[in-house]
Amino acid sequence: MDIQAPVRPGQLTAKELVREALSGSQPGDIISVKAIIALVRERGRGLRETDCQLVEMIVNTASIWQLFVAFDVREP
Repeated sequence: MDIQAPVRPGQLTAKELVREALSGSQPGDIISVKAIIALVRERGRGLRETDCQLVEMIVNTASIWQLFVAFDVREP
């Protein structure tokens, strides 16, 4: 069961923010998990999703869009 916090009018969900952050990518591009999470957090202040949940959304979307994923979350 996927339980999500209620969305206020005009507020995008985490899934929508991930898709928006990846929207300029082309198949074969390498995307940074760290950069996407930072962008999603910046645009979606107050999201309740954990970083692990965001990583799962990023990986799922990236695989559908044929993107490569750089797992650089722990890099400074």
